[in-house]
Amino acid sequence: MKSHFSSNVMTARGKAWQVRILLSQWKKEAGGSTKVKDFIQLHSSGLK
Repeated sequence: MKSHFSSNVMTARGKAWQVRILLSQWKKEAGGSTKVKDFIQLHSSGLK
């Protein structure tokens, strides 16, 4: 499973079940109402 963030892109590679789990973890981390672009910006700036 690989994932990385750049200034305007998030990439997740792996088996479908791995990507689903990763996306659900990211959703919990960010909160349900967070927009994807805000989540990418947060992670690409290194603030995690």
